[in-house]
Amino acid sequence: RGGPAAVAVSPLPVSARAASINMASLQVEETLKRISQQKGVEGYIIADDVGNILRTTFQDETEKDMVAKLAQDLPALATRASSAVRDLDPTNVMRFVRIQTRKKEVMISKDTGYVMMVVQGAVGQE
Repeated sequence: RGGPAAVAVSPLPVSARAASINMASLQVEETLKRISQQKGVEGYIIADDVGNILRTTFQDETEKDMVAKLAQDLPALATRASSAVRDLDPTNVMRFVRIQTRKKEVMISKDTGYVMMVVQGAVGQE
């Protein structure tokens, strides 16, 4: 009655999709490990657009305030920077922001749904 039910067709078999997801996950893990091992890197924070921490390498109790503040404040800064770049040239896209203070340097990469922040000692502070 009423015609055939709609069936979602996946371009990849379930096992191929699972393998693809596992491969992507492995690549992400390898990239995060490589970033963490760079000279001067103290750690990274991955947060969603509203500042909820999704993942971080900072585990020390004394660093929790810094991590929370960075995760809360920097996604909005990255969004503003992205808007400024787009206002200057609507065909352009911001990929990366670098903030350097006397003590730290934070590199910010924003993508849809998340922001990655890498914290390292400022130049000459390693």
